[in-house]
Amino acid sequence: MPTAISPAGRSGSSPSVPALAPPDSAPPDSAPSDSAPPSFAERVWCVLKAWVRNPTEVATLCPSSPFLREHLADRDCVRQASRVIELGPGDGGTTQALLASMRDDARLLAIEKTDAFAESLGAINDPRLTVEIADACDLIEIVTRHDFGKADVAISGIPFSHLPPMVAKQITQSVHEVLRPGGVFIAYQLASDVKDYARPLFGPPKTEIIPVNLPPLQSFVWTKIENDQSDAAEG
Repeated sequence: MPTAISPAGRSGSSPSVPALAPPDSAPPDSAPSDSAPPSFAERVWCVLKAWVRNPTEVATLCPSSPFLREHLADRDCVRQASRVIELGPGDGGTTQALLASMRDDARLLAIEKTDAFAESLGAINDPRLTVEIADACDLIEIVTRHDFGKADVAISGIPFSHLPPMVAKQITQSVHEVLRPGGVFIAYQLASDVKDYARPLFGPPKTEIIPVNLPPLQSFVWTKIENDQSDAAEG
């Protein structure tokens, strides 16, 4: 059955979405879906409709390319992860790529602010996936509510260059808090603003170029320090 979506309380109208199903509600013998993903034309149409409805929240009119999806998913940290968080999954193209790479017993928590993407995200048929139509600023509360635990990997497509500085700072601080020591944070971006927010928490990133995408992007990759002082203080 399609993935249940949990819409967080928000002002304004919200789409009609399925009721929340607990992350562990899938039958024990459920297996990841092998259903065919939507065509590129269908994905373009989905992103275009979302942009018309929410032009300030959708960063690009073109969905993620196969090269971007492979760039994010074809990593040992994703293949070995037990818990993955995705911020700003959009129409779900990157989400499906991550699921295809992840372990059968792993969990993926996808948080998307733009409710116009609710239908396409909810159509992804995979019991490992939990979708929240919510603001990434509420990341810590969402992780706690789903009893998700510390994440091994956090991946963000949120355009940090479009965010007010205080919001961008809050999101990066939340990502740092929900990652386990040794966890990986990957942000794929058009601009490099995210480096300024993440560097005080994670240090300098490894920068990678994704040229075969429209528009071309950069990805910034950090690993949370193993002996992170904030985690030590919590313990």
